[in-house]
Amino acid sequence: MKTLYQLNKIVLIITLILYLTLILGLYAQVVLGAIQLLSALSITCYWKQLKNDNKKQLLTYWLIVILYGIGWLLEIDLNDFRWIGITIIPMSIAIYFVWLLNNVKNVYHDI
Repeated sequence: MKTLYQLNKIVLIITLILYLTLILGLYAQVVLGAIQLLSALSITCYWKQLKNDNKKQLLTYWLIVILYGIGWLLEIDLNDFRWIGITIIPMSIAIYFVWLLNNVKNVYHDI
């Protein structure tokens, strides 16, 4: 779990740094999203071993990700605030997931 947390934290930091160039940040965000979805799937496999607080946090993450994905599928138009849907919301989800991983890592050393 510690390795998974470190990987996600490093990729998040690299993505935030690459946002100084904007375009490279958007590309890095795609990589970050893929890594985080795979990480979330792997944590979900340990569902029975998680505490109730961690289960709620993981369910919240999945709910947010699914709602965000549905928003893209429905092509919800944000007009002048498109940059919020492209950068701010996904990075907020990514930061939440790294926080979630930190919580899980602190409780479960052997997963």
